[in-house]
Amino acid sequence: SKAGMGPYSDSSAKVKITEKDQMAATEEESEIIAPSEPFPTYQTYAFQTEIKRWGRFSIVRQCREKVSGKTLAAKIIPYWQEDKQTVLLEYQVLRKLHHTNIAQLKGAYVSPRHLVLIQEMCVGPELLHSLALRTSYSEVEVRDYLWQILSAVEYLHAHNILHLDLRSENTIITEPNLLKLLDFGNAQFYTQDKVITMDKCMDYVETMAPELLTEQGALPQTDIWSVGITAFIMLSANYPVSSDVACEFLRMTRKGKVKLTRCYAGLSGGAVSFLQSTLCANPWGRPSASECLQSPWLQETGLDNRQQALITFPTTKLRNFLTEREKKRGLLCSKYGLMIAQ
Repeated sequence: SKAGMGPYSDSSAKVKITEKDQMAATEEESEIIAPSEPFPTYQTYAFQTEIKRWGRFSIVRQCREKVSGKTLAAKIIPYWQEDKQTVLLEYQVLRKLHHTNIAQLKGAYVSPRHLVLIQEMCVGPELLHSLALRTSYSEVEVRDYLWQILSAVEYLHAHNILHLDLRSENTIITEPNLLKLLDFGNAQFYTQDKVITMDKCMDYVETMAPELLTEQGALPQTDIWSVGITAFIMLSANYPVSSDVACEFLRMTRKGKVKLTRCYAGLSGGAVSFLQSTLCANPWGRPSASECLQSPWLQETGLDNRQQALITFPTTKLRNFLTEREKKRGLLCSKYGLMIAQ
């Protein structure tokens, strides 16, 4: 980036969470975090079943607000004392966010060993699974989901926040077709003079922006690359570049080897232009979230929605793609000694 290259931080020690550790997070003497805006943090919560494992360490449990009886989700994040401020960054980000397409923080507290984030319960399948559950879907439906993602991203960038993990796995589709953006564990506050580098561990190299692979640092356009990847998968049931090796992936991306021929037949010119612009190897060549939202393809005016809706994509290929993705996820879980609850 213009600010130059920043050094990697040292990797933190691996942590394996046991059931005992999960319950300890609710039983330890804890400190209620006082946010700038009032959350109902004075309420106590009854912790219930585990919903899923998030990332390598975090656990999400269903919980109930005892006074109101409302069902919520509790994300329990362990930390070492020396990592406390880094872990608290997720809370610092979430406390500032109030957007329809972002899971809302309802409360938070920190114990000597865990940060607990109480969030609204978002029930539904991941974005790609939502499409795969159907027999077919259209370009118009893809466009509508991208609009919701970009609306949330525009809001984040307006508040100088980068999400930096906009994989489709971090989006949930609730009823009725409302998209919710989740998991801000990698989010960072952004300023032009700040160089943000990611961990050296390239577990999801096929979704990482070129500037992260070259250690140039993250920018708002880095999130746009991730949106382009999600769009490409929805419109092709494939990755734009297939390589599990970071250097090979980067070489192919720099040469513009994003293969639009992998996409489904019948895409509109607007969809093709959107993919080409968001997946530009040079981050400065990508549009902002606001510019994406203003593009003719994502605007209702000037679009022949009926023609786009007539062209549908069968979901067999997408289901196969998701099966392969789950296999890779399972291998990663085995690598780190963790299980992901589905």
